[in-house]
Amino acid sequence: MDDRTARLEGIVEELRLTILSLQQRVDLLESNRPAAAEAAAAADAANARRQAEAAGKVARNPYDPIAILSLVGRLFLVLAGAFFLRAMTESGVLPPPIGLSIGFAYGLLWLFFADRAGARRQVPSAVFHAAGTAMVAFPLLVEAVTKFKVLDGQGSVIAVSVLTIALLLVAWHQRLRAIGWITVLGALPTSAVLMSQTGAVAEFACFLIALGIVTLWFGYSLDWWGLRWPTALAADVAVVGVTLRVLAPEQPYAPQVAMLLQLLLLGAYVLSIATRTLVRGRNVVPFEVAQTAAALVVGFGGALYLTQVTGILPATIGVISLVLGAACYGVAVAFLDRRKDKGRNVYYYTTLALVHVIAGFILVLADPWLGIVLAALSVVAAALWARLGRSFMLVHAAAYMLAAGIASGALLYCLTVLASAKLGPWALPGVAILAVSAAGAAAAWFAASRRSATGDEILSGLRLVIILVFFAAVTATVVGYVGPLVGRMADRTVDPGVLATVTTVVLSAATLLTAWGGRQARFREWSWLVYPLLIAIGLKMAAQDFKYSRPSTLFIAMALFGAALIVAPRLRRGVEKAATASGD
Repeated sequence: MDDRTARLEGIVEELRLTILSLQQRVDLLESNRPAAAEAAAAADAANARRQAEAAGKVARNPYDPIAILSLVGRLFLVLAGAFFLRAMTESGVLPPPIGLSIGFAYGLLWLFFADRAGARRQVPSAVFHAAGTAMVAFPLLVEAVTKFKVLDGQGSVIAVSVLTIALLLVAWHQRLRAIGWITVLGALPTSAVLMSQTGAVAEFACFLIALGIVTLWFGYSLDWWGLRWPTALAADVAVVGVTLRVLAPEQPYAPQVAMLLQLLLLGAYVLSIATRTLVRGRNVVPFEVAQTAAALVVGFGGALYLTQVTGILPATIGVISLVLGAACYGVAVAFLDRRKDKGRNVYYYTTLALVHVIAGFILVLADPWLGIVLAALSVVAAALWARLGRSFMLVHAAAYMLAAGIASGALLYCLTVLASAKLGPWALPGVAILAVSAAGAAAAWFAASRRSATGDEILSGLRLVIILVFFAAVTATVVGYVGPLVGRMADRTVDPGVLATVTTVVLSAATLLTAWGGRQARFREWSWLVYPLLIAIGLKMAAQDFKYSRPSTLFIAMALFGAALIVAPRLRRGVEKAATASGD
């Protein structure tokens, strides 16, 4: 009984001492709160670290050299497994179809691990697993075609497509750009090798166009802008390859196949760019401009070339081109022109429209209507420039006028007449040259109606293009009708001496008229032609007039040229003084 009482008294004493100790510790904590908080935080961190270490979840540096070497070692083990399967296939233990199928599945297995590692944000591990998949599967497909002869052209396209889609899905799902680059750097060379070995150029061209569009949208959605450049180049080259094979003697593909791929290339990229610029309201970027230009040359230019060579469906493609041109004009004027911050888009779509309209009329119209219509379009564009003052309209006026000068033959006719005094049976200028002459005068008048305070040098260059075409057409018309009128011979040719004098007289008179018209500020570009014309007339006289002309005709040419040398520079000097006085 006494022992039990003594034990109870001891326990009560221990409780009393414990309570006193706790009271002292509380007093100490209240007197030093910051230190106590730090101590408590340190204790919590230490406790969390011990728990993480106990669970095996300690965070590691993903770029630690040891971790990287471990991943490289794992990659070599993956490749070792692939070579083991290859050895078994070569030795005959596994039939080639079965061995290659197992090897392909083995490569895709590591892609599954890459996706799982990416989900855990173990980025280096995911990238190395994806690299293992690419290093196993892409070479395996090449050997399946070249060595084991298991896959044909279409089968290889399907296999490469499946592998590429799987890799890109993982790259997109985990937002890992490195896996996207691994895919592109593996798919492009593999496609090139298989294309050359199987001859399935058209099939691989379709695959590369699709890959180019996918990477383009990766750039739009994820800002992975680098992937779209090599894939677009590969798609362009593949379509060129199809075009060349169509033109080869053996012709493995029909021309319609090449034309379909050419239009597919152009349409896919233009539709994607239109979706971004119209629906999303974004400005065009340098890649879109560069690839559109390349697609126009490779796609539409190739289609035009095939229609000229083979004579297949030129009118149909021409009508489609005109419809696309009208649509591009409508988009540029009705929508984008209202957004002041989207000026680049206006120039992008109007340039597309210009190319499509010119190409469409080339395919639809024949001489002389082609030159007449293009000249009329130049006048319309110049009149719109005079009314609205949009710079791209003057660009189009100059482009249409230059195209009209080429299509009508005005430029060629003028150069032929001026370059040679000895010509065959004389041909009078056609009605298209007369139309270009009249349209050139109207377009030059409208083009000179506006002056810009800034950037007028470029606009002056465009006006000068219109003036030069107009000058060539008028010169060709006057010489073409006057030459045979005064110098026709019995064999329907024109006397070389008379022709040389006529051209000198016409050019001298044109120089005087040009200098006189250039006195006005709005026609100042005309005065720029004075000295070049005087130099050209002098060289022409030395080469032709003194060689072919008689004294009687040479007298007329030299008199008028001398007058031009005296009067034209004086008129131009007056223009320069007026420009200096006005501060222009």
